[in-house]
Amino acid sequence: MKKYFLWVLALIIGSQSFAQGTTSRKAGLLWEISGKGLASPSYLFGTYHLAGKSFLDTLPNILACFNRSKTIVGEVVMDDEMEMARKMMPYMLLQNNTLDKLLTKAEFAEVDSFFVKTTGIQLSNFNGLKPAAVQVTLISFLAPKDISADNPAMDMFFQKEGKQGGKQVQGLETMEFQAGLLFNVPLDRQKEMLLQTVRESGRLVNESKELFRDYTVQNLGAVEKAFLENEDYTPEELDAMLTRRNRNWVDQIPGMMKQGPVFFAVGAGHLVGPKGLLALLKEAGYTLTPLAAR
Repeated sequence: MKKYFLWVLALIIGSQSFAQGTTSRKAGLLWEISGKGLASPSYLFGTYHLAGKSFLDTLPNILACFNRSKTIVGEVVMDDEMEMARKMMPYMLLQNNTLDKLLTKAEFAEVDSFFVKTTGIQLSNFNGLKPAAVQVTLISFLAPKDISADNPAMDMFFQKEGKQGGKQVQGLETMEFQAGLLFNVPLDRQKEMLLQTVRESGRLVNESKELFRDYTVQNLGAVEKAFLENEDYTPEELDAMLTRRNRNWVDQIPGMMKQGPVFFAVGAGHLVGPKGLLALLKEAGYTLTPLAAR
């Protein structure tokens, strides 16, 4: 149970992914950032947090850009599993409450039945956790993925490989910030989203399969369209998860690039749209050039 729970925590690190806008179908996932006095270009790559390192083996140009970079920057610096658990657990726990009190008896039974069917674990094992933690656990089982012990998530791979190669590894935000973003949503809203995940699981599974397929063929335009039409999150939630974070990151990125070539690896949806990283960096005066990844 402990090993399983830590694995779920590792997946939670990047559960927010994509966003709004108008990106070309042919744009791809890998971009060169140049201009504005940079001595050498840096690179921006859009990841899918549940895709393994094996996907990178089909994209040799990405690894070449990675190898040319002095610094590897992700959304957060990924520690070992125990350290991730220590940092995130306080945000996941209910205070003076339990799931079986927060949910009605019928709702708890409904979620428990689906949770057991999906994970093989009884919901009572998670009774002290917030609804969002249960929802993220379900999503980690329902969403398409190909990660394993032998095929680590690409975000983790980049950072581990960077450290082993003597590169600097930095994060654009802290793990505690991401945990707050995920788990400090009002409990009534968390409950609503958990029940929606259970009751609309078929739709969510189909949409996530389509999204994963669009990612693997590097169709950012289709990824963007899917989120433009997404009605599961409010405009305020999307602003918190995406727009404000993108702006915060763009404030940090120029200083990082002045120190030498940087390889940025963040969720692919942060790249797209009028408020995405590509648009914001262009507005800041940089030249963004799509690179053929294959």
